Amino acid sequence: MIEMKERLKFGVIPMHFEMLGVGIIKIPNGNLDDKLDIIFQKGIGLPLIHNIIELCRNEISTKDQGNSIIPVKNYTIFLHYFQNKGDIITVLFMEKKTNSLSYPQLYLLIKSIRNNFRLNLPIAELIDFCNDTIEIPHTEGIIGVFIIGACGTLYLSKINNNRTTIVERSVTISGFISALFSFSQEVIGKDTGAVLKEINFGNQRFFMIIKEKVIFAFLVEKVNSILQRYMYQIADDFLDRYRGIIKRFNGDVSQFYDFEKIIDQYFLI
Repeated sequence: MIEMKERLKFGVIPMHFEMLGVGIIKIPNGNLDDKLDIIFQKGIGLPLIHNIIELCRNEISTKDQGNSIIPVKNYTIFLHYFQNKGDIITVLFMEKKTNSLSYPQLYLLIKSIRNNFRLNLPIAELIDFCNDTIEIPHTEGIIGVFIIGACGTLYLSKINNNRTTIVERSVTISGFISALFSFSQEVIGKDTGAVLKEINFGNQRFFMIIKEKVIFAFLVEKVNSILQRYMYQIADDFLDRYRGIIKRFNGDVSQFYDFEKIIDQYFLI
């Protein structure tokens, strides 16, 4: 394995980048009809990744390499793609429209990513490099996150340790949320992916996303646009990682504990 210092020999310059999101995706054998291999994802949701690649399908499939800039609502997506041993590697960077992307810096970052594939270095090293190099904004205002199965099983909770009362009553709270889920199934309908937008408790609010019979509940003190975007992303990331486990769930919730690391990427709890 080539360590970071050694990688300097290949023109790879470790730097620090701040952006809203990044995704590295492999399209096996260049076949856009097959399932995408998400190598690295941080701050950018899976639905958006799929939509951008579908939007640029013709360009990606007909050129050996290239770049595109795609405006999406309040954001700008910078897309870079290249061929690698028959596969297509696509790299997405997301930034606010009001911010100007630094193309010389992006070029250095893209060069580092391409070198990883060119030198056939371990994917784990690429992931470590991206985690160390690329920082997305964390957001405050979250008191706790609860992820609950349709039958009321608390898959995972992440609560501010200073809120001892909430920590001690996390199971009771999850039961309350599950009861709300049963009610919302009647009101909203099954499997709609709808959002029970807000339950107000004075200075605190619950935001709930119900998707694929899993409840994602966020106890929030202060709301901002980044926090709202991250709520949806947490739901998408969890389902993408654990969909198979949920279908065959055997009661072992420890299978979900590793997802705390993903929550910590986005929320300061």
